[in-house]
Amino acid sequence: MQAKDISRFTDEREDKPLQRAVLALVLHEFPAQMTRDDLTWRGMGKGEALERAVASLSTVGLLWCEGDFVIPTLPARHFHWLEWS
Repeated sequence: MQAKDISRFTDEREDKPLQRAVLALVLHEFPAQMTRDDLTWRGMGKGEALERAVASLSTVGLLWCEGDFVIPTLPARHFHWLEWS
């Protein structure tokens, strides 16, 4: 079981730049609702890496996903507001 935990941590760490980029983009575009296709079109990649990044951000409460749409949650928007105020 420990090997699985280590590989999960490695995967999440490798996804960190992509997670940052996805979150930054959806925060920048808010209140527009973006789709996964929009993320791909804007250069966030596609496939498993993008899905993993979106899923991780959703799991920790920074993205809200409904079908193909993704938007930043209120906590993410508030933190962004604190950073840029």
